[in-house]
Amino acid sequence: MSATADFARFVERTSFDDIPRAVRDRAKACLLDWLGVALAGSAEAPSKLVLEVIRQLKGTKDCTVIGTRMKSTCVNAALVNGTSGHAIELDDINQEGIIHPGASVIPAALAVAELINASGKDLLTAIILGYEIEIRIAAAITPSHYQLGWHTTGTCGTFGAATAAGKLLGLHEKKIAYALGLAATEAAGLVSVFGTMTKPFNPGRAAMDGVIAALLAKEGFVSPTNTLDDENGYFHAAARDVDAKKLSDGLGKNFKIVDTIVKRHASCGHTHAAIDAVLEIKEKTGVSDDDIVEVDIKTYPIAVNIVGKNNDPKTPSEAKFSLPYCVASALRHGKVGVQQFSPNELNDPKTRKLSKIVTVSASRDFQNTNLGQAKVRLVTKQGQELVKTVNTPKGYPQNPLTKSELESKFAYLASSVVNDKSVTEILNTVNNLETLPRVRKFTCLLSYSKRKS
Repeated sequence: MSATADFARFVERTSFDDIPRAVRDRAKACLLDWLGVALAGSAEAPSKLVLEVIRQLKGTKDCTVIGTRMKSTCVNAALVNGTSGHAIELDDINQEGIIHPGASVIPAALAVAELINASGKDLLTAIILGYEIEIRIAAAITPSHYQLGWHTTGTCGTFGAATAAGKLLGLHEKKIAYALGLAATEAAGLVSVFGTMTKPFNPGRAAMDGVIAALLAKEGFVSPTNTLDDENGYFHAAARDVDAKKLSDGLGKNFKIVDTIVKRHASCGHTHAAIDAVLEIKEKTGVSDDDIVEVDIKTYPIAVNIVGKNNDPKTPSEAKFSLPYCVASALRHGKVGVQQFSPNELNDPKTRKLSKIVTVSASRDFQNTNLGQAKVRLVTKQGQELVKTVNTPKGYPQNPLTKSELESKFAYLASSVVNDKSVTEILNTVNNLETLPRVRKFTCLLSYSKRKS
C-alpha cells in the first residue's frame, strides 16, 4: 500500500468524534493564533499587492478576504489570506518538518468552509487533518528537502491545503488520492526567496493550489493515486532521503497538530532562541544596550545559513531573516514585535550599530535535528561577560504560551484591523467552534471593522 492511499483512506474515514478533545483544543488555539496573525498581516505590503491583483480578476464574491471589506472567489481568498497569514512571520511552526503548517491549511480550509457554509465541527476536523498530512510529509523528507533549497511551507503546504479542502468537500478515498496527486505536481517554493515578499506568497499560493486540487478532484479530474511514493514520484524528486516511518507511525493516534510552536517574536523561527536568551539576560541583569560592545551567538547550522549572515538588512523582510538585527532589536527595545520591523525602527542608528557587532556561528553542541537552540554571550564596556543558553524557546510545546498569553497575542494583533467587539466575538467563537452551526456566521467577523465599539 502506498503512502498516498494510506493518507487518503485515513482522511476519508476520520470524523470529528474520532479526534481527542485535547487535539481539538489545540486546533482551536492554532486557528485563533493564525487569525490574529492574518488580520495584522493583511495590512502588510505583500498582502496588499496580491489583493490588488485579484481585484482585477472577475469572479464570484463568495469568500471573505480577511482584514478587508472585500469578498472574492474561494481560490482567490485562499491566496490572499494565505499570504496575509505569513506576512509578519508570527504564524505557527512544526519543528520536525521545519514548516509553518497553519500558513496554507487554515486559509484553504476557511475559504472552502465559507464557500459551502460548513459547520464549525467540519472546519475544525479539516484543519486537524490538513496539519496531519502536511506535517507527516514534511517530516519524512526533512532535512534534505530543505537543504536542497525547497521552502517546505510552500511545497508540503500544498498537500495540507488539498487535504483540508478535500475533507470539507466530502471527497471519497480515491478522489482524495487524486487531490494529493495534483498537489504533488503543483508543490513549489524556494528558500532563496526568504527575506523578500515572495516568502509569504509561497503559503498563499500553496493554499490556493490545494483548493484547486481538491475542486478538480471533486469534478473527477484524474491523477495517479500513488504520486507520493512512486519511483518517479514526489519523494523521489524532492528529497535525497525519506524516513518512511514518519509517514505512518501513530497515524490516527498521535496527532501532529499538538506539536506546533506558537511564535511570540515577529521574525523567522530560527532567531527565537537567541532573542529569548537576550531578553532573559536583560531581565535578570538590567544591562543596557549602550553598555554592550560585543555580541557572540552560537547556534545550529541551518540557523546560521538562513538568518546568520546579514548584519545590514535593507528592508523589513530582510530584517526578519537577520539574526543580528533581531538580537539588536531585543537589546534595544526588550522585544521583537511587529513594530520593530517598521521603516523607522529599521533605520534606527543605535539598532544598526548594535547589529554590526553581532557575530553568528555554528556550534557542535547544536545540531539541525534539534532546532531552537542558541547560546548568547554579551560583553560589556567593563569587560563583564553575560552568557545564556536557550534550548527550548518560549512558545514551544515543552515551554508553551499560556491560554491567556495566546489570547493576548491575538487581541493585540487583531485589534489593529477589527474593532473591540469583533475581537471578543472572534475569541468566543473560536473557543466554542464545535457548536457553530454555519461558518458564515464566523467569517463575517473577519472583515475590516476598525471602528470603536
